[in-house]
Amino acid sequence: MTTISTLQSIGANLAKAYHKEQKALRTKTTKMVFSEDSFDYELGKLQSEILTIENVKIISKALALDYGINSIDRRRKSEALWLFSNHSNIVTWLRQNPKKRFTSLTALQRAYSLANKPKEEASTQEEILQIEDKSSEVSNVGQSVKEEPKVQKKLTASDVAFETVLALDTNGISKEEFLVALKEQLELIEDNTKLDEVA
Repeated sequence: MTTISTLQSIGANLAKAYHKEQKALRTKTTKMVFSEDSFDYELGKLQSEILTIENVKIISKALALDYGINSIDRRRKSEALWLFSNHSNIVTWLRQNPKKRFTSLTALQRAYSLANKPKEEASTQEEILQIEDKSSEVSNVGQSVKEEPKVQKKLTASDVAFETVLALDTNGISKEEFLVALKEQLELIEDNTKLDEVA
């Protein structure tokens, strides 16, 4: 029978191994992101050139097969294209935040997107300042009008479909291209859900 001290020793050794592995992953990901010779950068560059040469917005399975990248995981291809397309901004962001290091490109992409997400609070504060500026022009004779915060209603499936059709038309994307891209995104979500269930 295993003793408590033996299990504690095993746990401590596993924790050390885990931290060593995470440090190695952070180093590997950082080197990969900064290098223009890395696999992911080269894959992203290839995809960007395919999109330009073929004059398409997404790479279909047939095109991926034609260019020999069909066997590479779709998520990996997507992340690589994102890395190539945003490389200089990502490198600048990482240099400005030297303590930020990531164990995978997926984690980096998520953190970068969150860090560069437009701030809703800033626009709200600007609106408040504008309201305050206007209120100083109005006489203080009595009635103050309180503006109720606008509540955004939840969109229905029909609303989402309508917005999507408008976006397709605005951006010149055919229904066929959209359906292929939608199918790929749904498959990615299913793949991620399966991975999460396994983990």
